Amino acid sequence: MIELTVHSTGLNTHYDITDELTERLREEGAGDGLAGVFALGSTVGLTVMRYEPGAVQDLLRALERLAPDDGNRYLHELTTGDPNGFSHLKSSLLGTSVLVPFRAGEPAMSPTHRVVLIDFDLQQATRRVFVDPPRPTPTPTPTKEENR
Repeated sequence: MIELTVHSTGLNTHYDITDELTERLREEGAGDGLAGVFALGSTVGLTVMRYEPGAVQDLLRALERLAPDDGNRYLHELTTGDPNGFSHLKSSLLGTSVLVPFRAGEPAMSPTHRVVLIDFDLQQATRRVFVDPPRPTPTPTPTKEENR
């Protein structure tokens, strides 16, 4: 298991973690296959997207329409006293994990697509991301029949 850390300033900040993810997978000698990527926390999200300012703002606007931070109190806030109910909803809507295909040490996706972490919480935090790397393909061992 690989662990990445992201030092986030919170509230809709977004971070492209693709390069660090790729570098760490190479260091591990990961094989071809799917890397499972999971962001720890219930106020953070992960996605694979075209990472450019317009697409990021479109995504944030869409999530804001679904779970607005408009001063209305969420039931979460009433039961816990934490004023971040919208953050938990946005995290649930976006999700906290993605699968990323890798081939020959590179993400097997469009060069414009990136693995992006978005922090919806109100405060800064160090975010932890866990990666289950694809295993190297084992070299087949010849059977006794093949050795004859």
